[in-house]
Amino acid sequence: MPAVRRLIVALGLCCAMGADAAGYPTEHQFRQALDEVAGVVRAEGMELKVLDAQKEGLTRPLLSAGLNIETNTCVVFFNTRPEDGLTQFFASLGQRDLPPIMRAISVHEMAHCVEQREAYVRQRFDKVLPDSYRQSDMSIQGYLSVVKSGALETWGEALADISSLLYLKQAAPDRWLHLARRISAMRRELAQRWPQHDTSAWLDRLIDANPEIGEGANLFDAAFKYRKQFRPG
Repeated sequence: MPAVRRLIVALGLCCAMGADAAGYPTEHQFRQALDEVAGVVRAEGMELKVLDAQKEGLTRPLLSAGLNIETNTCVVFFNTRPEDGLTQFFASLGQRDLPPIMRAISVHEMAHCVEQREAYVRQRFDKVLPDSYRQSDMSIQGYLSVVKSGALETWGEALADISSLLYLKQAAPDRWLHLARRISAMRRELAQRWPQHDTSAWLDRLIDANPEIGEGANLFDAAFKYRKQFRPG
């Protein structure tokens, strides 16, 4: 193939890939994904509230969440401001992959609300803590001090990421392996930027195990179990 023709073909392929690239999520895409999985958090007896992070003065990228204990509401903040690293991840996704990935990421945030409920409302510390932290006299204050130390950040992210992968397996069983591997690879590739969010060791073990998760199974109960089962040695 002549050099000029090869160049034209290469440029055509690049343009085609660019045209199919998902791009960074818009407000509409954030809200749509959260709305589509709202039933997941409502099945836990909680309400869902969605807020614009930038309007609320928050800088956390993409999505963040917290439980309002007084109203039993999972408050999720979305941030449309592009973030280096995540920008490249979304640019690598095709249009078909974006909606299920966005729904999975939304479930990730809801898992944080569920864990906060288990700790601060139900005080099920044996459920939310690694075995090495389990104490018969653990209190909310003691749990909070461990959280503030940063010792549980990756532990919490693991629960949320496992929940997102289980959602994909439940909602898109024919495509879950492909999508799950994209999420795990993203965590690994961004480990230098966000080391505490590198849950890829958990996710790879989950993917290899390919656990069953029925249509009516509780995602979060399964995620609590698999977080301990697949914890890296």
